[in-house]
Amino acid sequence: MITSHIASLGGVPTLFVNNQPQPGLAYITYLQERHCYEDFAKADYRLYSFTCYFGDQGINVVSGISPFAPGIFSTKGQHDFTPLDEGFKAILAARPDAFIFPRVNMALPRWWEDEHPDDCNDSGYNDGPKRSCFAANAWREQSADFLRQLISYVENSPWRDHVIGYQIGGGNTEEWFSFDQKGSVGPAARALFAQRHGQDAGEHAFRQFLNDVVAEAICYLATVAKECTNRHLVVGSFYGYTLEVPFWTACHHALKKVLASPDIDFLCSPASYMNQREPGYDWPNMTVLDSLKLHGKLYFTEYDSRTHLTRPLAECRENACKPDTYDRGVWLGPASPAVSRGVIRANFARQLTHGHASWWFDMWGGWFADPDIMRDMAEFVRIAQQDLANPQRQSIAQLAVVVDENAYALTNDNALARRCCYDNRRPLGLCGTPYDIYDVADFPAIADRYRAFVFLCPHLTPAMADAIAGCRQQQQPLLVADADQPDLSTTLLRQFCRQHGLHCYCASDDVIYVNDSYIAIHANSAGTKHLLLDRPRRITPLLDNDDGHQADHLDLTLQACATRLFHLNPHFSHKTVKKTSIFSRFFYLPTCMSHIIYDIIGMSNATHQQLLAERSALLAELARLPHVVHGSIVERYTVCSRANCKCHQGRKHGPVMCIVVNENGKQRQKYIPKEMRELAVQYVDEYKRALTLLDRISAINVQLLQEKNNG
Repeated sequence: MITSHIASLGGVPTLFVNNQPQPGLAYITYLQERHCYEDFAKADYRLYSFTCYFGDQGINVVSGISPFAPGIFSTKGQHDFTPLDEGFKAILAARPDAFIFPRVNMALPRWWEDEHPDDCNDSGYNDGPKRSCFAANAWREQSADFLRQLISYVENSPWRDHVIGYQIGGGNTEEWFSFDQKGSVGPAARALFAQRHGQDAGEHAFRQFLNDVVAEAICYLATVAKECTNRHLVVGSFYGYTLEVPFWTACHHALKKVLASPDIDFLCSPASYMNQREPGYDWPNMTVLDSLKLHGKLYFTEYDSRTHLTRPLAECRENACKPDTYDRGVWLGPASPAVSRGVIRANFARQLTHGHASWWFDMWGGWFADPDIMRDMAEFVRIAQQDLANPQRQSIAQLAVVVDENAYALTNDNALARRCCYDNRRPLGLCGTPYDIYDVADFPAIADRYRAFVFLCPHLTPAMADAIAGCRQQQQPLLVADADQPDLSTTLLRQFCRQHGLHCYCASDDVIYVNDSYIAIHANSAGTKHLLLDRPRRITPLLDNDDGHQADHLDLTLQACATRLFHLNPHFSHKTVKKTSIFSRFFYLPTCMSHIIYDIIGMSNATHQQLLAERSALLAELARLPHVVHGSIVERYTVCSRANCKCHQGRKHGPVMCIVVNENGKQRQKYIPKEMRELAVQYVDEYKRALTLLDRISAINVQLLQEKNNG
């Protein structure tokens, strides 16, 4: 029997199948007649998805798109699982050992909605029929019944040995947007709201209620799926587009309910569509990624990345859509193969450094059928597979961004919400300093993890007010984007980060993705780029055939929209690092940090005193670090030498933990007794913290000396 679950590995939620960790890379298409399963199988992809449908209606009431496949329950009183079988067969023909998690579009068939007008909404688009209301109990129970039938069929079919989970979808575009996106909703919602909150509850309460019922429906259907699989398969859903749809009618703003559900294992969304998916910019997550990780949920980004091979839908399937739809703007990709490849590489680099999974969504088929792109796709799998052995996969961000999903129901200014929460992701993605992002409900759990905070605040909720006050009380640096100052900029963010000792990896408004093991740059413009690492590393190019070297910086000449990815190895020799340094009894400064030294003209006494105070605090913190160890924690196995060993069937013993250190110019592994493991990890972390403190102390000393020279 196949099993799957989500567990932390290297500090991030990871998919396990049959207790083995999997690289989080998958493939899916809408048009089965144009699939590229064979291409991705050759690239060693083992994880796949495809969409099956309960009903016979298109996925988007706004565009009026035609159905992509027949519905299983389109005829009342009957079911036809043929489309489901065909989806499984097509994948397994290309990859016989594939792992598959079907996307189940739970939109109900037309006959059911015609019979239940009081359980439906008027969508308000295209003079179409009424569509299901998520507050209606009849809708929930019919959806649950169809889901039970589908899973029962799979569990009693040959496909059961390949199915590792289910993605439950519904609503408009399968993403749980209400079919009535204008918020006027039908009688079932009004009746349930009055039952819960009374007749006198206000408009703001009704707005939040509409978000709550969608989250509750997702959790209920996830519970049904878990029960049908005896809880041995993962279940997930689209939801939680906190930053992408900053308005209450989206019904995506009750994420806290979903994160609290033990029956939701993963959440997913497309990469942001901001600025029409323009190459050369960060494509941020729609959701509060680090809240998901904090609650142990795996996140999949749907990379429906258009390329030079993307064609209008009407050219790919006749009568699939109305004229003049799906043929312009965001539905077309870059004209250049090189730019397309740069975008795809940037997508993967973001995933790798941010600790989540993804699937390549080849919507109309053939978008990635380019030899160079597919070579990269194969490399992505290899890199992701190797990264599963990396003990440090988590974020290294010192900056946290905080937002409150409850603000959208309370504000009447959608334009302000967009500026604060949607638009500000663009400068955050270009400022050169990595950031994590949370819902404010998680602020108490992470308040002491970060050195500085940015609050996106279109409406000052009580939770946001408490978080901001807490920062100020603890003298933690913060920026607030609100009605008084809604717009951030790369200049403002970079100055803020430097002022408060946060490391800036790049100062040229390019996209930087970085964690402890990798750094990538996606060039916003052509030219020479200077990347400054947080410490000297062994730098090895990935995806390109260049030699590695040891340094604490990178100088690159790139075309616009090109992407380079590098592995950062912590093991290096100080004697061979390619740089010169300045030492004194006051500070240590690599000369390649000189780009952060700028003329300080007329430094005020207040600024001078602030720097002195900050330096004193940092030196005090440095003095409090009781033990530091320069090394890396690794797990090792030993091959058993006993002929009759039964403990591991004669194969391996372990794992045992060792620390890798440099002694006399050689790497040596030292065994760590079980009782010392927590201390060893702590001491290594304290070494990393010591490096960070020394970096900032050095920068402060440079500023003070420069001021003295200017004076």
